[in-house]
Order: sequence, then structure tokens, then C-alpha cells
Amino acid sequence: MSFGDLEQLGLFCRVTAHTYVGVRVNVVSILGITGSVLAKEDGALETLKTIGCFLLEVATKDPSLVVVGEALDALFDVFADGSEAERASVQIRLLSALKEFQPVFKMKVRKEGKGKYSPDQLCVLNNVKTNLRRFVAYQETVEKRLAA
Repeated sequence: MSFGDLEQLGLFCRVTAHTYVGVRVNVVSILGITGSVLAKEDGALETLKTIGCFLLEVATKDPSLVVVGEALDALFDVFADGSEAERASVQIRLLSALKEFQPVFKMKVRKEGKGKYSPDQLCVLNNVKTNLRRFVAYQETVEKRLAA
């Protein structure tokens, strides 16, 4: 992607961050799919960093746990595999951000989950919580390997 494309991607992310929950979920999903494809491509580092920063911001700041869960799932997909994705995850400090956010997410699911979300949504959020723990462990191994 060229600088202009990255600029447009950033604008797209900022504009859609303030829309309806359903739109935010779809945008996050699209970026997750896009990032997971790019993660295996050479030369996608800057784009992956842009996508990763946006998804991380949504995951840590969106008021809807449904959107947060989707953003975390998208982060798992984008940074699960590929050398470009591994390098990007280290450069955006994904591991430290997720480690800091993990107890916050766990508490929000416990406090807000039962009264505010359906049983199906709660099941998905509990799966995301489990996957977050596993993904943090995976990212720890990635960072150790890259530091060696």
C-alpha cells in the first residue's frame, strides 16, 4: 500500500469509529480479514501497523462489549501468523497493551455481561476472553523469539 492508501485507511477508520454498533462491528471484521490476508504478504508492515493500532484502539475504548469482542477477534486473526504481522505486533507494542487490557476486559464481561447482553453474545464474549489469554501467551513466545 502506498502512503496515500494508508492515509485513506486511517481516515476510513476514524470516520467509522463514531457510527452505529452494527457498522463498527462490520468495519472491524473487514479490517480483520484484510489484515489477516496482508499478514502473509511482504511489504505490508506499515498497513498492518495502521490496522493493528486502529483495532487496538477500538478494543480498548469502544463502549460496546460486542464491538470490543469483535476487535479482539480481529486482532487475533491479523497477528496470528506471518513474519510481517509478528514484526508489526512488536512495533505497535501489542503484547503490553493486551496484557494491560486483559483484566479490564475480564471485569467488564463479568459486570456488564449478564444484564446487558444476550446469552449468545455472552458466550461469544467468554470465548473471546479465553482466546485473549491464549493469544497473550502466544505473543509472549513471538516477542521472545524475535528478541533472541
